[in-house]
Amino acid sequence: LRDRGYMYWRMLSKNPEMARKVVCSERPTISDDSFSLQPRILDRLAANLCTLASVYHELPENFLSSDRQVPKSNEEDIDVAEENREHLQQVQQEMQARSRGGQTYVEESGSEDSDDDRSESSSSSDGGASRGAANGAGAGAAPPPPLRPMAQVHAETQAGQHGNNGLRVAAAVVRGKGGAVGLQIMVGNFTAQPMNGWAVQFNKNPFGLAPAGPLQLPDVAPNGGTAQALLPMQPNQLLSGAAPTAPLFLEVAIKTNIDVFYLSIGYDLSAVLAEAGPVGKDEFQQTWQAVPPDSKARTMGQFAQQVTAQMVAERLRQYYVYTVVQTQGNDADVLYLSARTSNQLVVYSELSLQRSGPGVMLTCASPAPPLVPLFQSFISECLRVRWQGA
Repeated sequence: LRDRGYMYWRMLSKNPEMARKVVCSERPTISDDSFSLQPRILDRLAANLCTLASVYHELPENFLSSDRQVPKSNEEDIDVAEENREHLQQVQQEMQARSRGGQTYVEESGSEDSDDDRSESSSSSDGGASRGAANGAGAGAAPPPPLRPMAQVHAETQAGQHGNNGLRVAAAVVRGKGGAVGLQIMVGNFTAQPMNGWAVQFNKNPFGLAPAGPLQLPDVAPNGGTAQALLPMQPNQLLSGAAPTAPLFLEVAIKTNIDVFYLSIGYDLSAVLAEAGPVGKDEFQQTWQAVPPDSKARTMGQFAQQVTAQMVAERLRQYYVYTVVQTQGNDADVLYLSARTSNQLVVYSELSLQRSGPGVMLTCASPAPPLVPLFQSFISECLRVRWQGA
Protein backbone atom coordinates (compact mmCIF):
# COMPACT_ATOMS: atom_id res chain seq x y z
CA LEU A 1 0.00 0.00 0.00
CA ARG A 2 2.89 2.36 0.80
CA ASP A 3 4.58 1.61 -2.54
CA ARG A 4 1.34 2.22 -4.42
CA GLY A 5 0.82 5.54 -2.67
CA TYR A 6 4.40 6.54 -3.45
CA MET A 7 3.89 5.66 -7.12
CA TYR A 8 0.71 7.77 -7.37
CA TRP A 9 2.42 10.67 -5.60
CA ARG A 10 5.31 10.58 -8.10
CA MET A 11 2.90 10.51 -11.05
CA LEU A 12 0.85 13.41 -9.68
CA SER A 13 3.93 15.50 -8.98
CA LYS A 14 5.60 14.80 -12.34
CA ASN A 15 2.75 14.42 -14.84
CA PRO A 16 -0.85 14.90 -13.65
CA GLU A 17 -2.22 14.11 -17.12
CA MET A 18 -0.52 10.73 -17.15
CA ALA A 19 -1.82 10.07 -13.64
CA ARG A 20 -5.35 10.85 -14.81
CA LYS A 21 -5.01 8.37 -17.71
CA VAL A 22 -3.69 5.64 -15.42
CA VAL A 23 -6.27 6.09 -12.65
CA CYS A 24 -9.23 6.59 -15.00
CA SER A 25 -8.26 3.94 -17.57
CA GLU A 26 -10.59 1.05 -18.34
CA ARG A 27 -10.22 -1.85 -15.92
CA PRO A 28 -10.15 -5.46 -17.14
CA THR A 29 -13.28 -7.42 -16.39
CA ILE A 30 -12.94 -9.68 -13.38
CA SER A 31 -14.40 -13.05 -14.30
CA ASP A 32 -14.78 -16.27 -12.39
CA ASP A 33 -13.45 -19.13 -14.49
CA SER A 34 -13.53 -21.75 -11.73
CA PHE A 35 -16.91 -22.96 -12.98
CA SER A 36 -15.29 -24.03 -16.25
CA LEU A 37 -13.43 -26.75 -14.33
CA GLN A 38 -15.04 -30.08 -13.65
CA PRO A 39 -16.07 -30.48 -9.96
CA ARG A 40 -13.67 -33.34 -9.28
CA ILE A 41 -10.74 -31.35 -10.69
CA LEU A 42 -11.78 -28.27 -8.67
CA ASP A 43 -11.88 -30.37 -5.47
CA ARG A 44 -8.41 -31.74 -6.18
CA LEU A 45 -7.05 -28.22 -6.84
CA ALA A 46 -8.60 -26.96 -3.60
CA ALA A 47 -6.94 -29.82 -1.72
CA ASN A 48 -3.59 -28.75 -3.22
CA LEU A 49 -4.14 -25.03 -2.62
CA CYS A 50 -0.72 -24.52 -1.01
CA THR A 51 1.17 -26.17 -3.88
CA LEU A 52 2.04 -25.25 -7.47
CA ALA A 53 -1.14 -27.01 -8.62
CA SER A 54 -3.15 -23.93 -7.62
CA VAL A 55 -0.78 -21.72 -9.63
CA TYR A 56 -0.82 -23.81 -12.80
CA HIS A 57 -4.52 -24.79 -12.47
CA GLU A 58 -3.41 -28.33 -13.23
CA LEU A 59 -3.36 -31.52 -11.19
CA PRO A 60 0.05 -32.35 -9.65
CA GLU A 61 0.51 -35.48 -11.75
CA ASN A 62 0.21 -33.41 -14.93
CA PHE A 63 3.44 -31.48 -14.32
CA LEU A 64 5.40 -33.67 -11.88
CA SER A 65 7.49 -36.62 -13.01
CA SER A 66 6.38 -40.02 -11.79
CA ASP A 67 9.39 -40.45 -9.49
CA ARG A 68 8.50 -37.25 -7.59
CA GLN A 69 4.79 -37.85 -7.17
CA VAL A 70 3.41 -38.64 -3.74
CA PRO A 71 1.49 -41.93 -3.70
CA LYS A 72 -2.23 -41.68 -3.17
CA SER A 73 -3.57 -42.69 0.18
CA ASN A 74 -5.63 -45.83 0.60
CA GLU A 75 -8.71 -43.69 1.12
CA GLU A 76 -8.18 -41.92 -2.20
CA ASP A 77 -7.63 -45.27 -3.94
CA ILE A 78 -10.91 -46.55 -2.52
CA ASP A 79 -12.75 -43.40 -3.65
CA VAL A 80 -11.33 -43.69 -7.16
CA ALA A 81 -12.11 -47.39 -7.37
CA GLU A 82 -15.69 -46.83 -6.24
CA GLU A 83 -16.10 -43.96 -8.70
CA ASN A 84 -14.74 -46.03 -11.59
CA ARG A 85 -16.97 -48.95 -10.64
CA GLU A 86 -20.06 -46.71 -10.54
CA HIS A 87 -19.07 -45.18 -13.88
CA LEU A 88 -18.61 -48.64 -15.44
CA GLN A 89 -21.99 -49.82 -14.15
CA GLN A 90 -23.69 -46.73 -15.52
CA VAL A 91 -22.05 -47.18 -18.93
CA GLN A 92 -23.01 -50.86 -19.06
CA GLN A 93 -26.62 -50.10 -18.15
CA GLU A 94 -26.81 -47.35 -20.75
CA MET A 95 -25.25 -49.54 -23.43
CA GLN A 96 -27.79 -52.29 -22.72
CA ALA A 97 -30.66 -49.80 -22.80
CA ARG A 98 -29.48 -48.27 -26.05
CA SER A 99 -28.90 -51.63 -27.69
CA ARG A 100 -32.47 -52.64 -26.91
CA GLY A 101 -33.61 -49.37 -28.49
CA GLY A 102 -31.54 -49.92 -31.63
CA GLN A 103 -29.02 -47.18 -30.80
CA THR A 104 -25.25 -47.17 -30.54
CA TYR A 105 -23.31 -46.05 -27.51
CA VAL A 106 -20.77 -43.29 -28.03
CA GLU A 107 -18.33 -42.43 -25.27
CA GLU A 108 -17.91 -38.82 -24.35
CA SER A 109 -14.75 -37.02 -25.44
CA GLY A 110 -13.26 -35.71 -22.22
CA SER A 111 -10.83 -32.82 -21.97
CA GLU A 112 -8.66 -34.46 -19.30
CA ASP A 113 -6.45 -37.54 -19.45
CA SER A 114 -6.93 -38.69 -15.88
CA ASP A 115 -9.53 -41.29 -15.03
CA ASP A 116 -10.46 -39.21 -12.00
CA ASP A 117 -11.50 -36.36 -14.26
CA ARG A 118 -13.63 -38.29 -16.68
CA SER A 119 -17.06 -36.84 -17.28
CA GLU A 120 -20.25 -38.84 -17.42
CA SER A 121 -20.80 -40.69 -20.67
CA SER A 122 -23.85 -40.36 -22.80
CA SER A 123 -25.28 -41.80 -25.97
CA SER A 124 -25.71 -40.58 -29.48
CA SER A 125 -28.40 -41.48 -31.93
CA ASP A 126 -27.84 -44.17 -34.52
CA GLY A 127 -27.66 -41.54 -37.25
CA GLY A 128 -24.49 -39.90 -35.87
CA ALA A 129 -22.74 -43.19 -35.16
CA SER A 130 -23.63 -44.81 -38.47
CA ARG A 131 -22.30 -41.77 -40.33
CA GLY A 132 -18.84 -42.30 -38.84
CA ALA A 133 -18.96 -46.06 -39.44
CA ALA A 134 -20.07 -45.63 -43.03
CA ASN A 135 -17.24 -43.25 -43.77
CA GLY A 136 -14.79 -45.81 -42.48
CA ALA A 137 -11.94 -43.32 -42.01
CA GLY A 138 -10.93 -44.29 -38.49
CA ALA A 139 -14.48 -44.81 -37.30
CA GLY A 140 -13.30 -46.77 -34.27
CA ALA A 141 -10.48 -44.36 -33.38
CA ALA A 142 -10.49 -42.31 -30.22
CA PRO A 143 -12.12 -38.88 -30.60
CA PRO A 144 -9.84 -35.84 -30.86
CA PRO A 145 -9.19 -33.77 -27.74
CA PRO A 146 -11.35 -30.64 -27.69
CA LEU A 147 -9.55 -27.59 -29.07
CA ARG A 148 -11.48 -25.39 -26.67
CA PRO A 149 -12.06 -26.09 -22.98
CA MET A 150 -15.50 -25.87 -21.46
CA ALA A 151 -16.27 -22.17 -20.99
CA GLN A 152 -18.98 -20.26 -19.16
CA VAL A 153 -21.71 -19.19 -21.57
CA HIS A 154 -24.37 -17.96 -19.15
CA ALA A 155 -23.95 -16.26 -15.77
CA GLU A 156 -26.32 -16.67 -12.87
CA THR A 157 -26.92 -12.91 -12.88
CA GLN A 158 -28.41 -12.98 -16.39
CA ALA A 159 -32.19 -12.94 -16.45
CA GLY A 160 -34.32 -15.41 -18.38
CA GLN A 161 -37.36 -14.83 -20.56
CA HIS A 162 -39.57 -13.96 -17.58
CA GLY A 163 -36.98 -11.98 -15.62
CA ASN A 164 -35.79 -14.73 -13.27
CA ASN A 165 -32.11 -15.59 -12.87
CA GLY A 166 -29.88 -18.04 -11.00
CA LEU A 167 -28.74 -20.43 -13.74
CA ARG A 168 -25.05 -20.66 -14.58
CA VAL A 169 -24.03 -22.69 -17.64
CA ALA A 170 -20.66 -23.80 -18.98
CA ALA A 171 -20.52 -25.68 -22.28
CA ALA A 172 -18.31 -26.95 -25.09
CA VAL A 173 -18.99 -28.70 -28.40
CA VAL A 174 -16.97 -31.94 -28.51
CA ARG A 175 -16.46 -34.88 -30.87
CA GLY A 176 -17.06 -38.49 -29.87
CA LYS A 177 -16.17 -41.88 -31.27
CA GLY A 178 -17.28 -42.61 -34.80
CA GLY A 179 -17.41 -38.91 -35.68
CA ALA A 180 -20.30 -38.21 -33.30
CA VAL A 181 -20.88 -34.62 -32.15
CA GLY A 182 -22.02 -33.69 -28.67
CA LEU A 183 -22.63 -30.70 -26.43
CA GLN A 184 -20.84 -31.09 -23.11
CA ILE A 185 -22.74 -29.00 -20.61
CA MET A 186 -22.50 -28.17 -16.90
CA VAL A 187 -25.16 -26.26 -15.01
CA GLY A 188 -25.19 -24.58 -11.62
CA ASN A 189 -28.25 -23.68 -9.58
CA PHE A 190 -27.82 -20.41 -7.69
CA THR A 191 -31.44 -20.07 -6.62
CA ALA A 192 -33.06 -21.01 -3.31
CA GLN A 193 -35.12 -23.87 -4.78
CA PRO A 194 -34.30 -27.07 -6.69
CA MET A 195 -33.98 -26.71 -10.45
CA ASN A 196 -35.57 -29.31 -12.74
CA GLY A 197 -37.84 -29.71 -15.76
CA TRP A 198 -34.93 -29.51 -18.17
CA ALA A 199 -35.52 -29.06 -21.90
CA VAL A 200 -33.38 -27.68 -24.71
CA GLN A 201 -34.03 -26.13 -28.12
CA PHE A 202 -31.65 -24.96 -30.87
CA ASN A 203 -32.14 -22.20 -33.41
CA LYS A 204 -31.57 -23.01 -37.06
CA ASN A 205 -27.89 -22.77 -37.98
CA PRO A 206 -25.66 -23.09 -41.10
CA PHE A 207 -24.71 -26.72 -40.42
CA GLY A 208 -28.09 -27.81 -39.09
CA LEU A 209 -26.85 -28.96 -35.68
CA ALA A 210 -29.76 -30.16 -33.55
CA PRO A 211 -30.24 -32.21 -30.36
CA ALA A 212 -30.40 -35.95 -31.03
CA GLY A 213 -32.25 -36.57 -27.78
CA PRO A 214 -33.54 -34.86 -24.63
CA LEU A 215 -31.32 -32.96 -22.21
CA GLN A 216 -30.94 -35.50 -19.41
CA LEU A 217 -30.09 -33.59 -16.27
CA PRO A 218 -31.19 -34.50 -12.74
CA ASP A 219 -32.79 -32.21 -10.20
CA VAL A 220 -30.08 -29.74 -9.21
CA ALA A 221 -29.84 -28.77 -5.57
CA PRO A 222 -30.30 -25.09 -4.64
CA ASN A 223 -27.60 -22.64 -3.52
CA GLY A 224 -24.73 -23.79 -5.71
CA GLY A 225 -25.64 -27.32 -6.74
CA THR A 226 -24.20 -28.52 -10.06
CA ALA A 227 -24.81 -31.25 -12.62
CA GLN A 228 -23.43 -32.12 -16.04
CA ALA A 229 -24.41 -34.11 -19.09
CA LEU A 230 -23.45 -34.81 -22.68
CA LEU A 231 -26.17 -33.92 -25.18
CA PRO A 232 -25.72 -35.83 -28.48
CA MET A 233 -26.25 -33.73 -31.61
CA GLN A 234 -26.94 -34.43 -35.27
CA PRO A 235 -25.97 -32.19 -38.21
CA ASN A 236 -28.19 -31.30 -41.19
CA GLN A 237 -31.39 -31.23 -39.12
CA LEU A 238 -32.01 -27.51 -38.49
CA LEU A 239 -30.44 -25.95 -41.57
CA SER A 240 -30.84 -22.17 -41.72
CA GLY A 241 -29.83 -21.88 -45.37
CA ALA A 242 -27.50 -19.01 -44.42
CA ALA A 243 -23.76 -19.01 -45.03
CA PRO A 244 -21.60 -19.68 -41.97
CA THR A 245 -19.89 -16.66 -40.45
CA ALA A 246 -16.99 -16.25 -38.05
CA PRO A 247 -17.11 -16.96 -35.21
CA LEU A 248 -19.27 -20.08 -35.30
CA PHE A 249 -21.83 -20.33 -32.52
CA LEU A 250 -25.06 -22.08 -31.58
CA GLU A 251 -28.10 -20.19 -30.28
CA VAL A 252 -29.60 -22.37 -27.57
CA ALA A 253 -32.58 -22.05 -25.24
CA ILE A 254 -32.65 -24.03 -21.98
CA LYS A 255 -35.99 -24.41 -20.19
CA THR A 256 -36.21 -25.07 -16.45
CA ASN A 257 -38.88 -24.78 -13.80
CA ILE A 258 -37.37 -21.36 -12.98
CA ASP A 259 -37.38 -19.73 -16.42
CA VAL A 260 -36.28 -20.07 -20.03
CA PHE A 261 -32.66 -18.99 -20.57
CA TYR A 262 -30.99 -18.06 -23.86
CA LEU A 263 -27.30 -18.53 -24.56
CA SER A 264 -24.75 -18.62 -27.39
CA ILE A 265 -22.18 -21.42 -27.51
CA GLY A 266 -19.11 -20.98 -29.69
CA TYR A 267 -17.42 -23.86 -31.49
CA ASP A 268 -14.61 -24.42 -33.99
CA LEU A 269 -14.87 -25.76 -37.53
CA SER A 270 -13.70 -29.28 -36.59
CA ALA A 271 -17.07 -29.83 -34.87
CA VAL A 272 -18.76 -29.99 -38.28
CA LEU A 273 -16.04 -31.69 -40.34
CA ALA A 274 -16.88 -35.18 -41.57
CA GLU A 275 -14.82 -38.34 -41.20
CA ALA A 276 -14.78 -38.64 -44.97
CA GLY A 277 -11.09 -39.18 -45.74
CA PRO A 278 -9.15 -37.25 -48.40
CA VAL A 279 -10.55 -36.47 -51.83
CA GLY A 280 -8.92 -38.26 -54.77
CA LYS A 281 -5.69 -36.85 -56.21
CA ASP A 282 -7.27 -36.32 -59.63
CA GLU A 283 -10.26 -34.51 -58.14
CA PHE A 284 -7.98 -32.29 -56.06
CA GLN A 285 -5.73 -31.47 -59.01
CA GLN A 286 -8.62 -30.64 -61.34
CA THR A 287 -10.34 -28.45 -58.77
CA TRP A 288 -7.15 -26.72 -57.64
CA GLN A 289 -6.06 -25.90 -61.17
CA ALA A 290 -9.53 -24.67 -62.12
CA VAL A 291 -9.55 -22.04 -59.35
CA PRO A 292 -8.05 -18.71 -60.57
CA PRO A 293 -4.99 -17.64 -58.55
CA ASP A 294 -6.70 -14.44 -57.41
CA SER A 295 -9.58 -16.54 -55.98
CA LYS A 296 -7.25 -18.44 -53.66
CA ALA A 297 -6.85 -16.98 -50.19
CA ARG A 298 -3.21 -16.83 -49.09
CA THR A 299 -1.96 -16.05 -45.62
CA MET A 300 1.44 -16.35 -43.96
CA GLY A 301 2.42 -16.84 -40.36
CA GLN A 302 4.62 -18.65 -37.87
CA PHE A 303 4.31 -21.75 -35.72
CA ALA A 304 4.76 -21.37 -32.00
CA GLN A 305 7.55 -23.96 -32.25
CA GLN A 306 9.43 -25.93 -34.88
CA VAL A 307 7.34 -28.78 -36.33
CA THR A 308 7.68 -31.36 -39.09
CA ALA A 309 5.32 -32.11 -41.96
CA GLN A 310 4.54 -35.50 -40.45
CA MET A 311 3.60 -33.95 -37.11
CA VAL A 312 1.29 -31.47 -38.85
CA ALA A 313 -0.35 -34.14 -41.04
CA GLU A 314 -1.05 -36.40 -38.05
CA ARG A 315 -2.39 -33.54 -35.98
CA LEU A 316 -4.75 -32.38 -38.73
CA ARG A 317 -5.97 -35.92 -39.42
CA GLN A 318 -7.11 -36.11 -35.80
CA TYR A 319 -9.47 -33.24 -36.61
CA TYR A 320 -10.75 -34.60 -39.95
CA VAL A 321 -8.43 -32.64 -42.27
CA TYR A 322 -6.72 -35.12 -44.58
CA THR A 323 -3.49 -35.04 -46.58
CA VAL A 324 -4.07 -35.74 -50.29
CA VAL A 325 -0.40 -35.62 -51.29
CA GLN A 326 2.88 -34.35 -49.84
CA THR A 327 5.69 -32.78 -51.88
CA GLN A 328 8.98 -31.00 -51.21
CA GLY A 329 10.23 -27.66 -52.49
CA ASN A 330 13.10 -25.31 -51.75
CA ASP A 331 13.40 -25.23 -47.95
CA ALA A 332 9.73 -26.22 -47.65
CA ASP A 333 7.51 -29.26 -47.23
CA VAL A 334 4.14 -28.84 -48.92
CA LEU A 335 0.95 -30.60 -47.81
CA TYR A 336 -2.10 -30.59 -50.07
CA LEU A 337 -5.13 -31.00 -47.82
CA SER A 338 -8.87 -31.52 -48.09
CA ALA A 339 -11.67 -31.27 -45.54
CA ARG A 340 -15.39 -31.90 -45.99
CA THR A 341 -18.13 -30.52 -43.78
CA SER A 342 -21.14 -32.47 -42.63
CA ASN A 343 -23.25 -30.77 -45.33
CA GLN A 344 -20.79 -31.84 -48.05
CA LEU A 345 -18.92 -28.57 -48.57
CA VAL A 346 -15.22 -29.07 -49.34
CA VAL A 347 -12.19 -26.94 -48.55
CA TYR A 348 -9.02 -27.46 -50.61
CA SER A 349 -5.73 -26.11 -49.29
CA GLU A 350 -1.97 -26.01 -49.71
CA LEU A 351 0.11 -25.77 -46.53
CA SER A 352 3.80 -24.92 -47.00
CA LEU A 353 6.07 -25.52 -43.99
CA GLN A 354 9.49 -23.90 -43.80
CA ARG A 355 12.12 -26.53 -42.95
CA SER A 356 14.76 -24.10 -41.65
CA GLY A 357 12.38 -22.10 -39.46
CA PRO A 358 8.87 -21.74 -38.06
CA GLY A 359 7.39 -20.05 -41.16
CA VAL A 360 4.17 -21.36 -42.70
CA MET A 361 1.97 -20.30 -45.62
CA LEU A 362 -1.63 -21.42 -46.13
CA THR A 363 -3.38 -21.16 -49.48
CA CYS A 364 -6.96 -22.34 -49.64
CA ALA A 365 -10.07 -22.26 -51.80
CA SER A 366 -13.58 -23.63 -51.62
CA PRO A 367 -16.76 -23.71 -53.71
CA ALA A 368 -18.27 -22.18 -50.54
CA PRO A 369 -16.10 -19.03 -49.99
CA PRO A 370 -17.46 -18.33 -46.45
CA LEU A 371 -15.66 -21.49 -45.31
CA VAL A 372 -12.23 -20.05 -46.15
CA PRO A 373 -11.84 -17.64 -43.17
CA LEU A 374 -13.30 -20.31 -40.89
CA PHE A 375 -10.70 -22.79 -42.14
CA GLN A 376 -7.89 -20.27 -41.66
CA SER A 377 -9.03 -19.65 -38.10
CA PHE A 378 -9.30 -23.39 -37.44
CA ILE A 379 -5.74 -24.04 -38.74
CA SER A 380 -4.47 -21.27 -36.46
CA GLU A 381 -6.25 -22.78 -33.47
CA CYS A 382 -5.37 -26.40 -34.23
CA LEU A 383 -1.69 -25.90 -35.12
CA ARG A 384 -1.03 -22.83 -32.94
CA VAL A 385 -0.14 -20.64 -35.87
CA ARG A 386 -0.11 -16.87 -35.61
CA TRP A 387 -1.06 -15.31 -38.93
CA GLN A 388 0.48 -12.03 -39.99
CA GLY A 389 -1.78 -9.10 -39.17
CA ALA A 390 -3.83 -11.19 -36.73
